[in-house]
Amino acid sequence: MYNSREEQALEDIKRWEATYFEEVGTDFSLTYHKWMNQAYAAVDHRWRGKLLTITDNVLFHVQSAIQQTRYEKQTVEYLLTEARIFNNNISEIRDMKELSIDQLRFIARKQLAKQRLVSLGQGSLTGMGGLLFTVADLPLLLAINLRTVQRVAMTYGYDLRKPYEMMFVLKVFHMVSLPRHLQQEVWGELEKEAASADEEWLFYDGEEDVVSHAWMQRPLQNIIKLFLLSVLRKKVVQGLPVFGIFAGAAFNYQFTKQIAEGAHQFYQKRHLLEKLR
Repeated sequence: MYNSREEQALEDIKRWEATYFEEVGTDFSLTYHKWMNQAYAAVDHRWRGKLLTITDNVLFHVQSAIQQTRYEKQTVEYLLTEARIFNNNISEIRDMKELSIDQLRFIARKQLAKQRLVSLGQGSLTGMGGLLFTVADLPLLLAINLRTVQRVAMTYGYDLRKPYEMMFVLKVFHMVSLPRHLQQEVWGELEKEAASADEEWLFYDGEEDVVSHAWMQRPLQNIIKLFLLSVLRKKVVQGLPVFGIFAGAAFNYQFTKQIAEGAHQFYQKRHLLEKLR
């Protein structure tokens, strides 16, 4: 059963959905996405299939690599320490669900603010130039934003050591990084999948392919971004490519902001709906 604050939180999310999904985009943005789709469709269908498989594998391995790092363990400990400020009995990630919705929101917003700053810094380095920063831009951008979704999931008590939750994070990441006018249908599908999931599942029993053809706009957009940055770097102020640095930071910050907002709303709603069951 809900208390009044949880009821209010669910209503807030529903209002957010109503405004978020009704903004299908301007004529310019829709034309832009149409052009990107046409550019991707021009690629031979055999290569498109290979690209989807490779991208799926890359995202899966990036997720696995992140979870094996010492930084991951530190993040878990940090989350639990933050949670113990409100409840001394928190001992593992799934115990986070015992916190109130306001407490969870507070912790999540602190986590997401850090991720936006990381993305801002990484974008600034890309805008500064250099072969290493340019080549590493897309892998780092994907890793930072996948990490953003992971942090939200853990904050709301979802243990990523479970294969089901690992795959579900990838699907949420895919959904919130789609063009906005394509997100609503996938959002509904993921809500249904989450509602039918057994919390104690040890293995993932759903569709394992994550990336869709529509999502492949993202790498193409990144190539265009890098081209624009290469042009802006030529405008130097006191020896620094200020315009390139600013643009790189702005591009990456906005992308992470989109990921953070969508993932946070989705996991909040999932948490609240589970409490109703």
